Amino acid sequence: MRLFLATLFFCSQSFALTNAVPAETKDLESVVFYKVNQYDHEIKDQVPGYCNGNLISSRVMITAAHCVFMAEAMKSWQMEIQIGEYRYVNSPNGERHRVGYVTVSKELVNTQILFLEGLKRRLDSQGVDLKVGPTEDIAVVIFERPLALKEEFQFTPLVSQKHLKSVLPQILSYLPTVVTINPFEEIATTDMKRMAQLNNIKSSGGSFESKSNSRVQAGDSGAPLFVKIGTQWQQVGVTKGRAETWFSNWDVFGILDQKICGIAGQSGDPDIKTLLCQ
Repeated sequence: MRLFLATLFFCSQSFALTNAVPAETKDLESVVFYKVNQYDHEIKDQVPGYCNGNLISSRVMITAAHCVFMAEAMKSWQMEIQIGEYRYVNSPNGERHRVGYVTVSKELVNTQILFLEGLKRRLDSQGVDLKVGPTEDIAVVIFERPLALKEEFQFTPLVSQKHLKSVLPQILSYLPTVVTINPFEEIATTDMKRMAQLNNIKSSGGSFESKSNSRVQAGDSGAPLFVKIGTQWQQVGVTKGRAETWFSNWDVFGILDQKICGIAGQSGDPDIKTLLCQ
């Protein structure tokens, strides 16, 4: 089967997150890359699709709904989660050099995928033809079993509902930063995991609009938007992708506001409810 190509997924001609630097810091290692089945309307068959997500525990990942709704429609709930890290070598003079980003583990896991209730109702009736809007482009993926992660693995949590009231109106004060992994980008192949701070972003009716110097590209879908509260990165949004009209174009991110609590209510696990809506 050939690679799935779509506007909001990456293709072989795409570029990675622009005006970005390598995301080397350990407290952003929870950003992962994953493979999930999609549906290609042209060939009318399942094909592999790829997206980003953020692990908030060994069993829970936050990603974009448009990345995973086709898998839900086709009842194809198995995903391959890829965990990666940057590698370094020391030169003879003692200097440390980054030599590339590598996948250190891949896990094939069965999942449960949770969406906003309104989106799920439309998905049940429209299936793979569903169109996902920016305010509803949020999904929670629950793994059937915990991922086998190293003991010191660092998870980047969601912004608490309490902090959202101060973060949303003044988001630029919290260093909004996108972190993406794009193995298919054509430039700087050793720097596949990147981070870029946004300098022109605002909330707009349940989603963020960004006209920043840094831009997301096809292939950055599902990537987390982080803010820094004190010394800790926390996730406040999910990458939807580019939005273009005849007159303008901007980047769009779904906001993890009170909507995430609605999704949390669908989980029968009290620990997962607490994790999502605290």
